[in-house]
Amino acid sequence: MISLCCPRCDTVLNLQAQAGALCTACKISFPMLSCPTGRVPFIWSEPQACLLDWQNRFNAALADLETQISTTQLIESVGGATRQRLAHLNTALNRHQQELAELFSGLQAGDALARETHLALRTQLPSHHGALSYAQNIHRDWNWGEDENRQVLDHLTDVLGGIKKPVRLLVLGCGAGRLAYDLHRSLNPEETWAVDSNPLLCLLGQRMCAGEELAFTEFPLAPVSAEDCAVARTLAAPEPLEGIHFVCADAMRLPFAPGQFDLVVTPWLIDVIDAALSDFMQVIYRATAPNGYWLNHGSLAFSGNQAANRMTCEELLEKTDSAGFSVQSSADELLPYLQSPASRHRRVELTHTQLAQRDNAQAPERQPRHQHLPEWLVSGRTPIPLSPGLQTQITTTKIHAFIMSLIDGKRSVLDMARVLEEQRLMPVDQATMAVRQFLTTMLEEARRFEGQNNH
Repeated sequence: MISLCCPRCDTVLNLQAQAGALCTACKISFPMLSCPTGRVPFIWSEPQACLLDWQNRFNAALADLETQISTTQLIESVGGATRQRLAHLNTALNRHQQELAELFSGLQAGDALARETHLALRTQLPSHHGALSYAQNIHRDWNWGEDENRQVLDHLTDVLGGIKKPVRLLVLGCGAGRLAYDLHRSLNPEETWAVDSNPLLCLLGQRMCAGEELAFTEFPLAPVSAEDCAVARTLAAPEPLEGIHFVCADAMRLPFAPGQFDLVVTPWLIDVIDAALSDFMQVIYRATAPNGYWLNHGSLAFSGNQAANRMTCEELLEKTDSAGFSVQSSADELLPYLQSPASRHRRVELTHTQLAQRDNAQAPERQPRHQHLPEWLVSGRTPIPLSPGLQTQITTTKIHAFIMSLIDGKRSVLDMARVLEEQRLMPVDQATMAVRQFLTTMLEEARRFEGQNNH
C-alpha cells in the first residue's frame, strides 16, 4: 500500500502516532480530520496554519449564511409570491446552518503556527477558494447528477481504452469524490487516492464512499420555481466502496514518494491551479510511475483576463510532450455540466480529454518541490522587483488613500473631484467618475461589514 510522505522532506509518515501523522525528520505532526466514518489526513507543509485558514473560511461561510438569513427575515414589507419565496428560503437557510455545523464539526484548528510559517515554507492557500465554492458540484456528485456522471465516466473509459489496468490510481483535484468513486468502481484498482485542497470536500467524499447518507440543501442560482430557490437534498453513493483514500493536501506539494501511481487523473484542475502549467506538469510527472499514464479532463478556459494566457489544445499537447510525457490520444467531447433539475442554468461544455504516458527516455531533470512565494518575500532581505503590475497597484493605492483622506463629513463627490484636479491627478470629469466608483465599492464593503457585526 502507498505510504503518505512529508510534503517538506519526503520522509514516510508514521500514521500510528496518536496526535496524527508524524514526520520524525521534521518533528511535526499532521492532523487527522475526524468524521463519523473515519479520518482524513490533512497533509500540508504548514498544517496548523492552513487548518486555521480553512476554519476562518468556514466561519466566513457561516457569517454569510447569517447575513442571508437576516435578509429573508424582512418579509413583513412584501407580499404575494415574494413573501412565500422568502419564507421558504428562510426555513431552508436555517436548516442549512445546522447541516454545515455538522459537516464542519471535524475541522478543529488547534493552536495555529505564526503566519510567518507560510512565508518560510513558501506556501499559501488559493485566495479564491471558499469553503462552499463547489457546493453545486456536491449535489451533482451525490444526488441529481447520475446521467451527467455516467456520460463523463463513459467518455473517460473510452479514452483509456486498452491500457493496462492501473494498480494504483490518483485523482488529483477530486472535489467531493464522485469521479474517483466511479473510476475506482469501473477500473477496479487495488487502491485509489483522492486528493483535494478543500477539507470539507474530502470529508464529505469519505463519508459518501463509506455508505453514509447526508442531508444537504441546494440553492440553485437560477431557480425554476419558488420551491426551487432552496431544495432539500439527500446525498448518497450508489453503494459503499472500499479502497478509496481521501487526503486533504496541496496539489503542488503532494504527500507521496515519487513515481507511485500507474494512472494520475486531473479532472477540471489545470485551468484553475494556482501555478504555471509547466510547474504543475512537473508535479504530475513526479507522481506518475515509470511507463504510467496521465489522464487530463475538463475545460481549457484558463483563469485570468489576459488573452495571451488562453491556451489552446495544440499548446497543451506541446507542453505535455516537453514535460516528459508522450501523448497517446486527444479528444474533445460535448458533455453536460452542472445541469441541476432545479435550475434554469443548463451548461454544456466542450471538454478536452488527453491521455499521455510518462516517457522515461525523454524524462526531464527532477525539479525541487514547488515554491509558491518568491525569495524576496520570504527572506525580506533582497530588493522587491518593481514590476509593471506592482507599479500600477502602487499608483492606484496612492490615489485611493488620497481619496479616503478627503472624506471629512463636509466634502461632496464633486468637491473631492475638484481637489483631485487641483492636484493634477486627473481632469474633474474623470475624477468625478473615479471618486463615485471608488466610494460605491467602499459603501458596499461598509454595508457588508456592518451587516456581519449586527449578528
